[in-house]
Amino acid sequence: MSNETHLHQTNSPSHAAIFTAKQISFIHDLHLPAVMSIDVAAQDDTTHVQTKSDRWEYTRLGRIHVLRFDLSPDFNKLLKVLVIKYTSGHLAPLTSEGFRHIKNVIRSLESISYSSVCKWLEVRAAADKASGYFEVKSVTRYLIRMGFPNFDIDDLETLVRLPVPSTSDPSLRYQDVEAAMPTHLKNLIINRLVEFGTPEGLASLSDNQLKDLSILAISYAVGCRPQQFAKLIGGSVKLHAMNHKTGLKRYLLAVPLVKQSSVTDSTTPVALSSEIGRIIDEYKKRFAIEDGDTLYPYDGDKKRSLSKQMHLSLNDALLFIQPKDVKLAIESQRMDRPEYSLYDFRHNIGHSMAMLNASAEEIAMVLGHASTVAASYYIEATPEIALLKHKALGQNPVWEGMMGLLLTGYSVNEAEWNGYFVSGIVRGKFIKRVGGCERHQKQCHLQKVRSCYGCFYFRPFRDVSKHREVQNIMTEELLDVVDVSQEGQGVLNPLIDTATQTKNEIEMVINRLQGGFR
Repeated sequence: MSNETHLHQTNSPSHAAIFTAKQISFIHDLHLPAVMSIDVAAQDDTTHVQTKSDRWEYTRLGRIHVLRFDLSPDFNKLLKVLVIKYTSGHLAPLTSEGFRHIKNVIRSLESISYSSVCKWLEVRAAADKASGYFEVKSVTRYLIRMGFPNFDIDDLETLVRLPVPSTSDPSLRYQDVEAAMPTHLKNLIINRLVEFGTPEGLASLSDNQLKDLSILAISYAVGCRPQQFAKLIGGSVKLHAMNHKTGLKRYLLAVPLVKQSSVTDSTTPVALSSEIGRIIDEYKKRFAIEDGDTLYPYDGDKKRSLSKQMHLSLNDALLFIQPKDVKLAIESQRMDRPEYSLYDFRHNIGHSMAMLNASAEEIAMVLGHASTVAASYYIEATPEIALLKHKALGQNPVWEGMMGLLLTGYSVNEAEWNGYFVSGIVRGKFIKRVGGCERHQKQCHLQKVRSCYGCFYFRPFRDVSKHREVQNIMTEELLDVVDVSQEGQGVLNPLIDTATQTKNEIEMVINRLQGGFR
């Protein structure tokens, strides 16, 4: 046996998977949080699990789930880390059945590698067997994002294109597409980019924070590959237009097209918001980047590629934008830090464009694909996904959990609050003091009341009747938008998505207040 591979025996005689020496070293260096925190969906749900034990038991929506880690110490540690990442990324823990599927697959693999898992997924899809498929696919994402040996960061580009088994439970397919970039994370990114895109916000950033945030901004807005980032120059981002009365600016990013040999132009213009444009302008100014200079030069570290360099910067930015309580939970080892890749953001762009009725050609152009095959994947999934999303409206606990609790802070009594008050006009009706706001800047960039329920600075007051009033108004608005869309624009009107999201955020605050969560 070479020194590169090592066979791990387990309690199961059928187990045949092997770890390489690099994988064993990687596992030994993994940090295992002492506690796995669980976002509750019901009052009696288990809130956390001690990870030291090899038997985890928790209650979720009235069901008791038991996870037994009965493999070798290395396999157990890796499984525990993956379960924690799954729980954090999905805002819901694995079921007992899902965990058993993952453990059985690990036992059946000849080697722990992307190619082996990929073959298993393809066989499963060809046989139309959905049980275990989506759970295994999810943990494969985490192995890739972690940089686990034999799982390359660029493998995420092919993972999304794997065939999917037919299933009588369409929510599984919805979860497979949407959970790669949870809605609460997208809301957090948008709010933070707008916040730091102001002069006051930019002045608060260090040089490294600014650079990392600019990479996150481009990733979220455009979904560039590492190869496209390597081709960006200072002149790729330019001010396109400006309203001198309002100060509103419009920027364009010339995206380098890779794997697009049939197109003669080397770039395609993509519009950027004024906030993202200002972040990149400030980055270019501080780092003295001229139009002809490389926008994100390779740092020369031979131990990591440009892909790894961009991956680290992206995840440093994702950690930086987290609310204070989340950062404290990560520092105290009560929560796993968020980890995503450039390819996760690419898939989010493709999915979002398809939801907005973009053509396959348009999606392929922005993503830099040589054909419309990959773009067609997003479009084919969209009608089913959209129907599920708008039908759910609070019935799906996974969808509910994604909406509000991580972004909305603790509740307070109105009489005890001495900061900013949240009041505003919603659909022509004045709503007074539904909560407090702990924002750092004097001016708020969001629409009062309507946008507050999904904001991490919002502190809802405990008077549920005020929130009920806002909920009723937003429900009426959602119904009106749906009616108008069916008569004119069609069911894929993006305003339906926005109204649905706002309604769910309000419902989550009400549910939490009624359930006694503070």
